[in-house]
Amino acid sequence: MNHKIKNGLKLGKLAAAVGVASLLLTGCGGGGSSSSDDGSEMPQTSSLPAGLTLTMIDSTGPYYYSYQTDTDELTDLNALADSSGDSAVQKLRLTDVSSLGSFVQWPDFRMLLDEERLDGKYLLMKPSYQMGDVILGGTAESPGDFSQLVHFHDTDLAAHSGDEFYGADDCAQEDLDAGTCSGAYYGLQRLNAHIAEQNELNEELAEALPEGQNLCRAYIDPYQKFEHEQEEAGAEEHAHGALTHFALTDTGRIYFYEEGDSSLVSTQGFVALEGVSSIANCSRTTIARASDDGVIVFIPDTQKLYLVDNHGVDYHQHSVWDMADILPAGEYVDMLAVLGAGAEHDEEHDH
Repeated sequence: MNHKIKNGLKLGKLAAAVGVASLLLTGCGGGGSSSSDDGSEMPQTSSLPAGLTLTMIDSTGPYYYSYQTDTDELTDLNALADSSGDSAVQKLRLTDVSSLGSFVQWPDFRMLLDEERLDGKYLLMKPSYQMGDVILGGTAESPGDFSQLVHFHDTDLAAHSGDEFYGADDCAQEDLDAGTCSGAYYGLQRLNAHIAEQNELNEELAEALPEGQNLCRAYIDPYQKFEHEQEEAGAEEHAHGALTHFALTDTGRIYFYEEGDSSLVSTQGFVALEGVSSIANCSRTTIARASDDGVIVFIPDTQKLYLVDNHGVDYHQHSVWDMADILPAGEYVDMLAVLGAGAEHDEEHDH
């Protein structure tokens, strides 16, 4: 398959393309000291979790793709941008390899049609950006920290270019008082509030990890977090379970914690991701929601996606997919972002 693939190229179900070799399933335990390893073997999955859009960059081109897990449809986003008459879609176009740093995932909860909903987004950061820093919109003379902000416009993937946020770091006091600052200003405020929350989570999990383990990526399911916040505010009548805090270490282990009385409490042993012994660049790893039951993890060093879920038992590595079975031949994924709420609870996985 060459790079000049058609927009919306159908790959067919991953079961046919991947085969047994790339579904590197080793059973419920998922490695490490996960206590769920009862010797039974989980059924192999034939496709990635439903309800997700993966976007992937190979920086050698740069090549830029989206992949819809519901339809097994791969789209060349650069070609899509070139052929589109929509200026927001045109802004997806990537041309400058030197501008490619990492992705920042942003679960932006905001008011949409008088209802607070999650508008999932990601930002393509410049190489100079350090994870956890305040994200600046910048000015024409001193451009900001990101080149694209990407999310769905209705059903179409589209982008806002970084220059749309020039000057959005500040707002005059009279506009602040009147609530009439620009949409870009309020967007940056929400974004940096999320960054501050993420930094707090990073600190908590780094402190909770066993000696010798260094935090690479911290994650809380944003949908479940929102549900917990609604319950605490008295907006929901039914209670959800404890909120899992995921900690990926630079040795490829995932640890699991919940809030205790005064600190985080470990809920089980770790899961060791298959084939991962070290991670060279944590800023290019990804953890995202796969469903109510677990997460999907991308590790650039292995060029694999991992499904880690619990569906009624301890968390364990459920499935593994090779990126080579999703992309055109010979291409590499330097970074990957995930949009979408993922699959609903899978009753077939209940134990």
